[in-house]
Amino acid sequence: MQGEYTRQAIDLVKKEVSAVSDFDGRAVLLFSGGRDSSAVAAAYCNAFPQGQLHLLLIDNGLLSRLDSTKRQANLLGDLFPKADLIFEMERVSQLMRQVGMQEIEADFTQRNFSTLLICLACKLIMNISAIRYAQELEIKVVLDGYADRQKHYPEQTEEFMRHVRQVYQEAGLVYLSPLYHLLKDKDIVNQVLEELGVYIQKQEPICMWADSFSTAKPEEIETYTQRALERIRRINSTIRH
Repeated sequence: MQGEYTRQAIDLVKKEVSAVSDFDGRAVLLFSGGRDSSAVAAAYCNAFPQGQLHLLLIDNGLLSRLDSTKRQANLLGDLFPKADLIFEMERVSQLMRQVGMQEIEADFTQRNFSTLLICLACKLIMNISAIRYAQELEIKVVLDGYADRQKHYPEQTEEFMRHVRQVYQEAGLVYLSPLYHLLKDKDIVNQVLEELGVYIQKQEPICMWADSFSTAKPEEIETYTQRALERIRRINSTIRH
């Protein structure tokens, strides 16, 4: 039996995605296989049972346990057999080295080892890869599992997300975080998943920087993001505007 939060999750996804002009039943989801992206995937399958959802994993070269993401995609496919779920993985390790890793020493030293902002570069690369993937398939909508309870992470702040939304707009795509305000604590996420019958594996993919979180000032995020975008655009000229 679906509870209030689960009904809200399905209604939110249906409302936001259906409002996109020229939505044709297809969308791309930046998919890690974790709780939040799995909740978005399950809500989408309920909102659009005949729709098509591309579960896109971006491998930055720093992730382990990637096989668990594939298994999670298979579990969702078994749970929603009528939905057209497509799992794909894009490898971006070379771009990650060029944009993020080559700058990491300077990023550390300039901030006296107080702030780690490489996650900003990673998220930019992930989204630009998703844009290219969606453009190639002529899909208009890209989703993610960002949640309000994680807005203290530099890559989920408004300063950063403003740049991400601008990149999508320039590409002619619509970028949505449909459950951002709903998934405000883990109990709500777990309730939605349980009611939708989604099992989450104990071992989720993990990045080598996962335990290196630090907050950042808005001006630091702004400066780093602009610099990283400039580097990406110099290197990657395949994005159509």
